[in-house]
Amino acid sequence: MTDEEKKQLKEAFNRRIGQRIAVLRSLAKLTQEQLAERAGLQRTHVGRIEAGRYEVTGWVLEAIAKALGLTVDIIDLALQDLAPLKRLTPEPSQQPEQ
Repeated sequence: MTDEEKKQLKEAFNRRIGQRIAVLRSLAKLTQEQLAERAGLQRTHVGRIEAGRYEVTGWVLEAIAKALGLTVDIIDLALQDLAPLKRLTPEPSQQPEQ
């Protein structure tokens, strides 16, 4: 993988996680300022994360999850696009017999 491809993957991930955090924050009916206060962050930091302009570290993700009343595992599930997995999973009638 080239450095450019790595950069593109990182940027895409940052945008995706930022969008998901924004949706989860909105569902919790919190402003960026309220989420930032609960997570011990600055509002501008939350804004940059939601805009995908900041690489989220593990402790920041933990703090945001806790502030939203979630666990990182729940956020991980929110990040996953399960459509490819669903296409790979055979229907019950198509599963091999054991």
